[in-house]
Amino acid sequence: MKLIIRIARQELSLLFHSPVAWLILIVFPIQIGVNFIYYLQMIGRAQRMGNHFSDVTAMVYAGLQEGFYPGVKSTLYFYIPLLTMGLISREMHSGSIKLLLSSPIKVRDIVLGKFVAMMGYGALLLVIICLYAISGSFFIEHIDWTLLMSGAMGLYLLICAYAAIGLFMSSLTTYQVVAAISTLAVLAGLNFIGGLFQGNDAVRHITYFMSIAGRTEQFIFGLISSQDTVYFFIVIGFFLAITGMRLQDQREARSTFARTARYLGLTGLCFLIGYISSLPAFTGYIDMTATKTHTLGPQSRELIGKMDQPLKVTTYVNILDNNYYLGAPEKKSADERILTPYRRFMPDMEMDYVYYYDFSNNKGLYKNYPGESDAAIAKKVADIQDLNYKKVLPPEEIKKTVDLGPEENRLVRLLQYGDKKTFLRYYNDVRIYPTEQEFTAALKRLVTPSEIPVITFVTGNGERSITKAGDAAFKMFVNELTFRGALINQGFNVDTVNLANADIPAATSVLVIADPKTAIPPVAQARLDEYIASGRNLFVITEPGSQEILRPVLQQLDVQAGEMPVLEESRDYAPDFILSRFTDSAGSIAPRLAAYKADSAVVSMVGAVSLQYGQQQGFHTIPLLVSKNGQALAIAAERKVQGKTQRIIVAGDADFMSTGELGRRKPYIWNQPMITEMFRWFTYGAFPVNTGAIKSKDVIDSDDKGILMMRVFFFGVIPGCLLIFATVLLIYRKRR
Repeated sequence: MKLIIRIARQELSLLFHSPVAWLILIVFPIQIGVNFIYYLQMIGRAQRMGNHFSDVTAMVYAGLQEGFYPGVKSTLYFYIPLLTMGLISREMHSGSIKLLLSSPIKVRDIVLGKFVAMMGYGALLLVIICLYAISGSFFIEHIDWTLLMSGAMGLYLLICAYAAIGLFMSSLTTYQVVAAISTLAVLAGLNFIGGLFQGNDAVRHITYFMSIAGRTEQFIFGLISSQDTVYFFIVIGFFLAITGMRLQDQREARSTFARTARYLGLTGLCFLIGYISSLPAFTGYIDMTATKTHTLGPQSRELIGKMDQPLKVTTYVNILDNNYYLGAPEKKSADERILTPYRRFMPDMEMDYVYYYDFSNNKGLYKNYPGESDAAIAKKVADIQDLNYKKVLPPEEIKKTVDLGPEENRLVRLLQYGDKKTFLRYYNDVRIYPTEQEFTAALKRLVTPSEIPVITFVTGNGERSITKAGDAAFKMFVNELTFRGALINQGFNVDTVNLANADIPAATSVLVIADPKTAIPPVAQARLDEYIASGRNLFVITEPGSQEILRPVLQQLDVQAGEMPVLEESRDYAPDFILSRFTDSAGSIAPRLAAYKADSAVVSMVGAVSLQYGQQQGFHTIPLLVSKNGQALAIAAERKVQGKTQRIIVAGDADFMSTGELGRRKPYIWNQPMITEMFRWFTYGAFPVNTGAIKSKDVIDSDDKGILMMRVFFFGVIPGCLLIFATVLLIYRKRR
């Protein structure tokens, strides 16, 4: 070990005899900090202008676009070859390598000594990186230190891996420039090989494993996995080993067969270790984020703990769908990595992909090929996408396995647990992919189907439709496949009942009466009366014109609807367009409503009636939404019936839940969050699934003076001190 340290010290001494080592240390803090400090300044200014940011540490340091760590990662790619190009090629060019190999020094000590020297220089780069992390604590309150540690660790492992590669490339030539260019070529190959042959299942796991590009990203995002850590050690060990083997071959004569066998054996061993380490059952994880971003919530983990069979996830990819690219063969490895949080707790999870074609709503594609059949278009798409058309199932074949017609033949995942199946959808929003909330809701359908709440809508009297797509209908929030917030996507089952012909289903968790247009028949009213008296939950939605129809129901709740619509004077909108506000008491039934109140959130209502209420019939009633003049527009009532807590909500407007209002873009409204919290209250907090997400505490508080000091320190003090010290040292050594 002493000999390795001595060689490392000698190598560092030679390295710092060169201006290159000093120049990199001078340029490095400037290059990695220019965009970062500017970005930090912009966020600080936006904060002072009234914008609010969450997960600031992750946004500033791990953001893909402007994050500090991703910027450093892309910069290291160019610096390391300049440092490693002369490690061995210099010895080979001068002939001193022969003296080293003929000396009693072991080749292992030579290789490790030079590598340790690069580790030491990498530590200097790491110090500069850590100084940027420390400086961020002056601007970010409650900064996530563990996330910063994880990112710094990943970058240092990357530096060491690059150094090992550069050391080997330096042993192949006597020309330092050639060594530098060769190192760049190998690094480029390892960065981009992960995108090669991803459409071929036979080799995609191999090329994806060899890729170094995404290994550091997991560290940067705050997730340390044994798979990624072992990968870096494999890369470092492999290149150090073949460097030593190459130098040993110059010391000892071996046959070509023996040399080839050694290299192949080493390569096979590395791939075997890498394969074993990548198996989900042998992969460990450490979530380094303060908010445990990469860890499933307690509800999800508890649910998974009840599973005694493996979960199979089959992704059905319609090549005619406009979301085809998300499930394309070349995206499989990346798509599987998205499910890493679930593999942590379900290592036996199986994944499969099925490609087919069938009619889709991809209007742009059909416009390009007017009049052509689905089969003809699918053949052309397969040619364009370089997809093996023989592996694409036609409609008649896919329907033998699963009927995707009700899913509109969209890209969708099918979750299978034993003999139970359910769909997990992709959505038409910015995130597209289902989050933990939707995934766990789907799992609950499979694991605990008896706990799924049933929302039953009354029909037969002209109520709002839950199947039509019109602006006034309720399809969006009830069963729209592409809408993330729809009840069916948040774990609810939906049913309908015509009370004139049938009893209310026993499984009903909440009965919804939504703006009936015709009188409720006596038999239906009797069933409603019995339902209310039994203490079960009820959601009554009235409108101008339906007050009289619902009067018998409202009287039992000690609620009276106003005769005329509520009107408000407004500069921009019609008088009957109401921007209702949350009340102080709303937070007593749902804490999130209190947060909405604090944010001055509004819920849009078109043509609402006011609600007067008392405290008779044993109910404790509070207002949820009010108009500007304080008239109640939505109320919540509770009472104890037969040992159960009965919950009832009455709304004076139906349009706030309509497709038209949920799609409104101006003004910014909180209708969907309001709907979500109402049904969470109805289900006593069980649905929608609460993932137990930890709210970030880090906030930014920077000013331009602090940013100026940061620029002076990193762009002036550090480079200036290094420049002066390097100049004096080099002149002193030259004179000696």
